Amino acid sequence: MTLTELDNGLTELALTAEGLKKWETHPWGEVQRMAKSVGPAILEQLTERGLWDGLTPHDQAAVHWAMAEGHSVSRVGKPWLRPDREAPRIQQLHEAADHYGAVCGARWHPRSYGWDRQARSGVEFAARFTTLPDGWREEAMRRALAGQGIASAVADAARLRNILRSVYGIESTDE
Repeated sequence: MTLTELDNGLTELALTAEGLKKWETHPWGEVQRMAKSVGPAILEQLTERGLWDGLTPHDQAAVHWAMAEGHSVSRVGKPWLRPDREAPRIQQLHEAADHYGAVCGARWHPRSYGWDRQARSGVEFAARFTTLPDGWREEAMRRALAGQGIASAVADAARLRNILRSVYGIESTDE
């Protein structure tokens, strides 16, 4: 792929991102097309520019997520369209286009959604979660499914394990 073709693809990605930001003003069929194309366009830009292999695993997962989510959104028929359900999904798609467009050197001024900060937080959260013993992870998930935020449940588990250790001398119930 030539540099001109890459730049044209990046321009198309920018137009798609802008269209998705204003998705409610477009016919649903056009939104479906944009949603389906955004993930593969991001992947193409990253691979053709030689950036894909240098991405972290969570960045690669985010691109694949956008591809699958875009396909999923594109399959929602107009009779089943619920804006309250689709709006957050479409927002994630245009945020991904902006973020990875910037990674590819986009000339438009993508909005910053804090993806880098969120990615670092996600990696840190995953590390905190996976260091919990099995029973504590399961209890944190039970609490999250019951309505407590998952980040809060994991933080509580770490805090409460420290209390058990310092106050009662109990290391853990399942280590």
